Amino acid sequence: MLSPQENVTIVNQTLGQSDEKYRARRQAIQLYWRVYYQGQRRRLWRSFIRGRNRLRDLNEALRSSKVKARHAAGLQNVPIAQIRGSEGRSRDFDAEFHPINERTEERWVSIASAQMLDKALPPVELIQVGDDYYVRDGHHRISVARALGQMAIEADVTVWEVEPA
Repeated sequence: MLSPQENVTIVNQTLGQSDEKYRARRQAIQLYWRVYYQGQRRRLWRSFIRGRNRLRDLNEALRSSKVKARHAAGLQNVPIAQIRGSEGRSRDFDAEFHPINERTEERWVSIASAQMLDKALPPVELIQVGDDYYVRDGHHRISVARALGQMAIEADVTVWEVEPA
């Protein structure tokens, strides 16, 4: 049986953890909306100057090429600036990994909260084609990492060697 002082200590620790989770979630929500609206403003500006702001699609990038070999390159720290596209989610994020639609909010906020609480997240999965990387899994993690100012992210990389078709 615990003493009254031990009970108070346990309750305070539990409340402290709850407060910390609440603060992290609140900060993550604020960060999400800041990043979301930055993306909206950027898309609006790009539409005026007729600039490209879409995340590249891997299938489109490979239309005039043929994949001749694939091999695992293992875990690597990949510069976020070299991640330029997606293997199928190019309509959910823009070229800077700003969320495009609000349906991404809950997943984005949960990942941002975990990151702010220093929880370990699995590596993203990337496909390397030349010097560019395309996201197979981990779009939200990349978006959050970018929003938090990370320069690189841990990734499980598969290299695709291509040649003109």
